[in-house]
Amino acid sequence: MKQISGIESLLEKISHPVIRPGLSRVAKLLSRMGHPERTFPSVHVVGTNGKGSIAAMLESIFLEAGYTTCMYTSPHLMGITERLRFSGAPVAPETLFLSLEKAGRLLEYEMDPDEKPTYFEVLTAAAFDAIGSYSPDIAIIEAGMGGRLDATNILGNVLITVISSIGPDHSQYLGGSIIEIAMEKFQVLRPGGASVFSGNPPELEETYRKYCKKIGNRGLLASSSTSLRDLRIGEEGNEFEISIEGSAFFQARSRLGGVYQFENASTALLAAHVLSRSYVSISKNSMIRGIANASWPGRMERFSLDGKQVILDGAHNLPGIKAVIDTIEALGARSEHAVVFTSMKDKDTDRMVESLCRAFPMVVFTSIPGMERCVDPLLLLGKAKELPTECDLSVVHDPFTALLRAMGKYDKVICCGSLFLAGEIRKRLLEVSVGQDQ
Repeated sequence: MKQISGIESLLEKISHPVIRPGLSRVAKLLSRMGHPERTFPSVHVVGTNGKGSIAAMLESIFLEAGYTTCMYTSPHLMGITERLRFSGAPVAPETLFLSLEKAGRLLEYEMDPDEKPTYFEVLTAAAFDAIGSYSPDIAIIEAGMGGRLDATNILGNVLITVISSIGPDHSQYLGGSIIEIAMEKFQVLRPGGASVFSGNPPELEETYRKYCKKIGNRGLLASSSTSLRDLRIGEEGNEFEISIEGSAFFQARSRLGGVYQFENASTALLAAHVLSRSYVSISKNSMIRGIANASWPGRMERFSLDGKQVILDGAHNLPGIKAVIDTIEALGARSEHAVVFTSMKDKDTDRMVESLCRAFPMVVFTSIPGMERCVDPLLLLGKAKELPTECDLSVVHDPFTALLRAMGKYDKVICCGSLFLAGEIRKRLLEVSVGQDQ
């Protein structure tokens, strides 16, 4: 068996290490591979926050309706094969390795190093090759950081584009204003195609409508095409009632917790409703079961350690952090939670730190071992100490030791700021759990 480490090594060997938005390199590679991106129908999911949750909900709905699926997402939490799932199961390492080898052989003849595709572009091409071989009924493809110039935008048979909430992130690539960022997302819409936008933030609704009209895209806003009522947030997930395009309300339950998951669920259900015109086995019952059974690790995911609660959330920008705070506030328990936090250097760390220190009684700053993109936790501590707050502040460089420090004072700890942090701590928690079971 080709191990995951071998996949990572091959990827690094055959790809360019620097992020360079654009479609020409991945287009050339996919052409050499026989255009697998044109061989399967797909749902393209773009946005800033909530893409992965929406993709997971749609995958679950299709599976409950009896269809075969592929799902491609990024980044991964613990292992690269998590990024590609075949009918709900991670891709076999051998399958992904074979597609990467195929890409590698074709790239051997690329003489100009600057023309080499990036890590994400090579992985995306390999994923599309593997998906083409599997030939699913539907592929759910999550964009990386962008939209218009994202490698996933090379897809050839997009049945619907789904746009999650949009916020400030990756401004060095996507633009500084929310309108600029939104237009990078909206420009993935297909002329004459169909789309669903969550409608968040509301000031982008009119921009979306006008762009859909301009290109002849049949666009729907979840914020106006669905109605939610009787919203209930609990530690085990959410419950709500929903009406889609004026239909009778029906009750739904999701184990994906957090205030933001109501919006994600309504967006996914509206998209599934539109797709049910082509995929006739999608029914109200399969939508209800799909939302109920969808899982997405690292998003308000709860673990128990030594009788105490650990919450992992991949919130890595200001809107995500605020959503975590709002969720804990809705549960009436902010004062009971400590926080373990780190961030990447390209994020709005100052405002994330300020929000967390004002909301919670303790924050432990940490880092990801061996990751140069990670902000020095001492710098985060320095920023926090400038704030007029009584928050208990400290630095522990190892993430799991930072968690134990926080658990020494509080029975509930939230780990947030980066999906890399969620993945690192999740791996350690699972190792501890296995050790306790043996």
